[in-house]
Amino acid sequence: MPLLDLDKITLGLSKTWSGFLRDWDRSLRAGNYPETTRYNYLLARGPTGPLSRRVLTRPGR
Repeated sequence: MPLLDLDKITLGLSKTWSGFLRDWDRSLRAGNYPETTRYNYLLARGPTGPLSRRVLTRPGR
């Protein structure tokens, strides 16, 4: 069973953010990054996309 399951990582995210993470995973694979490294990178970045958008669009910013 593969360690990296993009469907689980992107569950509940917008299609745009989900697509970004899939493209990023593809580029990491092209760079021959190990699956564990890709998993950690994507797991850390997955939920922060919607958070970044909320922080950047707050009034007064």
